[in-house]
Amino acid sequence: MATSASVRVIPLGGAGEIGKNMYVVESGDRMVLIDCGITFPKNDQMGVDIILPDFSYVADRRDNLEGLILTHGHEDHIGAVPFLIQAVGRMPIYGRRFTLGLLRAKLEEHRLLDKAELIEVPYGTPVQIGPFSTEFVPLTHSTPDCSAVALSTPVGTIVHTGDFGIEFAPVAGRRSDLAALARLGEKGVQLLLADSTNAEEGPMPSPLPTRDVQNELARIFALARGRVLVTTFSSHIHRVQQVLDAAYADGRVVALVGRSLMRNVTMATNLVDPETGEAYLRPPPGTLVKLRELESRPRDEQVLVCTGSQGEPMAALSRIARGEHNQVKIAPGDTVLYSSSTVPGNELAVNEIVNRLVRADADFITERQNPKVHVSGHGSASDLLLMLELIRPRFLAPIHGEARHQRAHAALAGAVGMASDRITVLDNGDVLEVTADSASVVDRVNAGLTYVDQAGGGDITESVLRDRRHLSDDGLILVVARVDASTGQPLGEIEIVTRGFGSGEDEELIEETRACVEDSLTTSAGQRVVEMGVLQHQLHDAVAGLIRKRTSQRPMVVPVILEV
Repeated sequence: MATSASVRVIPLGGAGEIGKNMYVVESGDRMVLIDCGITFPKNDQMGVDIILPDFSYVADRRDNLEGLILTHGHEDHIGAVPFLIQAVGRMPIYGRRFTLGLLRAKLEEHRLLDKAELIEVPYGTPVQIGPFSTEFVPLTHSTPDCSAVALSTPVGTIVHTGDFGIEFAPVAGRRSDLAALARLGEKGVQLLLADSTNAEEGPMPSPLPTRDVQNELARIFALARGRVLVTTFSSHIHRVQQVLDAAYADGRVVALVGRSLMRNVTMATNLVDPETGEAYLRPPPGTLVKLRELESRPRDEQVLVCTGSQGEPMAALSRIARGEHNQVKIAPGDTVLYSSSTVPGNELAVNEIVNRLVRADADFITERQNPKVHVSGHGSASDLLLMLELIRPRFLAPIHGEARHQRAHAALAGAVGMASDRITVLDNGDVLEVTADSASVVDRVNAGLTYVDQAGGGDITESVLRDRRHLSDDGLILVVARVDASTGQPLGEIEIVTRGFGSGEDEELIEETRACVEDSLTTSAGQRVVEMGVLQHQLHDAVAGLIRKRTSQRPMVVPVILEV
């Protein structure tokens, strides 16, 4: 437990990885959380839909929890909130209006809205969350209402940037409040927890990259000979605004395809920013139409905005590419535009969709072909240096990035004069203790993974994943044998069933396996072994040993013994 002279910062996700962001800040015996997100499975995590942080540290201290602070509404920052509520119960959740709007829809889907107290936080007015006076500072990113969070603590101010990129001509008009960041820096910041995603990227080739995207969209729409399909993240309301504006300028109409996209656009159109008094999304007149209304328009006057930029198998673009969407079909001359970056690990899925589109004789444009169709919401090295200059923290902990990104961020800080002993590269589970004079890792806590199979309605253990990998590598051998209940002697024919086993059609090997099973059971009967668990274990070892010796393969061997 932290003392009154120290504060502890513990990443449960988001350190050494991109995604699954969740950070604990403790003062005394009181605790707040910053963000609670998901990540998506890798290819070898079979049958897993989403991956959550391990909530056990928080659940064990639920009585100490003062609330959850959300920096913005991307899935890797809010996607795990329903599961956290299920683990710890009702809690206050603090965030901006748009972020809470996205979360409200998510909680309604999980029937958990009554378990959360959603508290909207204004800019410029600190709110008290337990022992922390908390200020939200606007920053630009690829979704509305992104914020840095400044916590006033007994050892000084701790600033968490959330995700950010400094935009000088943002789509929504609200700029990063650099003056507020500078004021925090003037007062003194003890620790900066900062986004590291693009620390390896040099300065942007253009000082106004989002304006370049707008101009490029308008150019592509003007030259496209047929329908244009644009895919992006469903929460990227700024990009949807740019598509709407570019379509309007070219005399096109826009329809939405994808449930989450339609939900988010409807919310953003109806929700008013409390500071500006304007809706978060403002479609030009007559531009946004229902999907069925496109039938009355020529194809070269149509734009579709679709979910599925990461190759998600059930998302709109994936179903369109497979020819399984009942309202949208690809036609020769259509243009598919990926206005997004591919999240590491999703490359194969995205490439498969692109290849299907090419086979359908559609043109496609990705960031690789045309860098101007997308700009990352994460700041490049120059943005990170600007943040360091404004905040001037005493200590720095690069977060939100893989190890290479964190190290690059640390190197940037070192290059501008920050001493190496004031920079800490954290891993998930590290306990960073911050005092008036120091910031160092003093302990570790459990910060594992929670695998969720949403279709199956439950969590998946690591042992289940190991079995799935095992099956995918070498297949399965099922051995079904009948034994006399009183003597243990084998009865009748022994059945050998194989699935995915490379030598499964080798009849000589199958007969040898039957003989091996019979010998094992006969030996066990002679030793008067009658415990079913022991019989199965001996039979497994005998068959697995034979197969490994004969084939050098290690299929999963499942013995089934029936007493007669």
